[in-house]
Amino acid sequence: GTLMASKILRENEVITGYENSEIILWNWRKNEVLTTFPVPECGTIMSIATSLNNGPFVIVAGAENKIVVLKYEENQFTVIKEHEITNAGIGVLGLRPDVPILTCGGWDHRIRLFSFKYPEKLKPLAVLDFHSEAVESMAFSKRPLRTGICRGKTCTAAGSKDGKISIWTLYS
Repeated sequence: GTLMASKILRENEVITGYENSEIILWNWRKNEVLTTFPVPECGTIMSIATSLNNGPFVIVAGAENKIVVLKYEENQFTVIKEHEITNAGIGVLGLRPDVPILTCGGWDHRIRLFSFKYPEKLKPLAVLDFHSEAVESMAFSKRPLRTGICRGKTCTAAGSKDGKISIWTLYS
């Protein structure tokens, strides 16, 4: 299938997601496939996020209405959580660098936040409704900002097909 998403997992390892609902873990220095794993629950894989805390964990989402959390141990992936959302299509996933919060940008123009403190629970925290078209990009400040309206807070920015960028200071 066609490559749709990629993310660094650990040093020398990159995880890739494909149109055919498969993920592949590569050792990019050796150009070697370490393992493959089908994730049909997601449909075409559109986004991947990774966490090394107590993991490593890989979060996968795509054209369907499911977010799948995988744990990688002993050269294999294990599904530890499937979370169903209301509407299909997740275009972007991101983990905040300062607190264990997973952020998802949907084709339904909503931003969903989940606690990632316990990945096997993936507890919903909020649904943000600002954009009028699909949310396709996400960025996080690494530390509290020094100036501006978000001064002293950590920010999340989301970009959408509607041409707008929203900035949020949730759980700062």
